[in-house]
Amino acid sequence: MAREFKPVRFFVLMGVAAFVVCGVTVFFTHRAAHGRTAEERAAYEVGEKAGEQTPRDAKLPTDAELNMIAEKYFKQKGSADQLRSPSRASELQAWKQAFENGYTDGFKKAHPPQ
Repeated sequence: MAREFKPVRFFVLMGVAAFVVCGVTVFFTHRAAHGRTAEERAAYEVGEKAGEQTPRDAKLPTDAELNMIAEKYFKQKGSADQLRSPSRASELQAWKQAFENGYTDGFKKAHPPQ
């Protein structure tokens, strides 16, 4: 015996399903905003804290200066062998980029435009 179609139940269930799908999408999009791997997210956090700790009268560093700051922090955190390893070159670049993004965001948070 065929069941009767209940449009209210159908649309409520479709609304709940859409809400769940959107929530999951937002969660993973926000999570990946600061890096795809745990190391990249950690580099972003380190960079953000470093950017927030800059003096009040400081100016945002250039890209080259940010790269040097990232290398200094990486040398403190990792070994020199990791820097020279060609297999880790892409990881190092991703780490530096995440650090630079975090530093810039932290700097802008601590030094709002006037």
